[in-house]
Amino acid sequence: MPDSLPPATLSPNGASLDLAWVWREVRKRVFTKLPFSLSVAETLEAVIPIALEDNHFVVGLDLAHSPMASNLSGGAIKNTIENILSQAAGRPIAFELIEGTTLEEWHSVVERHEKAHAAVIAMASKQVESHHFEDVLNQIVGEIRQRVAQVHERMLPQVRAGLMLDMVPGLADAQDMLFNDAETETRESRRAMSRAIDRIATFLEVPPLTLALEIERYRRAQKNQAPH
Repeated sequence: MPDSLPPATLSPNGASLDLAWVWREVRKRVFTKLPFSLSVAETLEAVIPIALEDNHFVVGLDLAHSPMASNLSGGAIKNTIENILSQAAGRPIAFELIEGTTLEEWHSVVERHEKAHAAVIAMASKQVESHHFEDVLNQIVGEIRQRVAQVHERMLPQVRAGLMLDMVPGLADAQDMLFNDAETETRESRRAMSRAIDRIATFLEVPPLTLALEIERYRRAQKNQAPH
């Protein structure tokens, strides 16, 4: 890959950029900077380039290869890829790996992030409506789904149990953040949280009541530990 890409290839939406060629060049350079790893090499091979948008180089993995995503999530490999892309483009480029292989799936990811960000701002200003809860919870559920998909041997009960217990503190914090007073703890908000718990429990293949019980157990333990 040349040190700088021709100006025509650097249009904001990357329309004139040969993404497949760029990705092949990235793959060639990764192991000149990092020790060789077969699992990383196989993941780089499985990745499908999707877009260059707003200084984000977006790639994806199809459902069959999604568990491999963790091989590219480490700081060293991600930083190396971003450095290669940034040096070639002459400007900072962020590396984005999503579950999916189409531009529409990337835009869905962006939309979810934007909705969640808007919801947090609305909650901070007390302009909260029921659909804002759904936006934030959908973002949380999507991130957890990706996390579960990246775990090897997640079908083992002890692995699922560990995953669930690791997620409980974050879910409890989210519940406290979203529904921290009588105004926001409405029937609809409770139902929204229940739907989120149902979906996450499905990913983990545990009964929703089990996950809800662990969340409530954690919340009560935290309250008991708080200074009075």
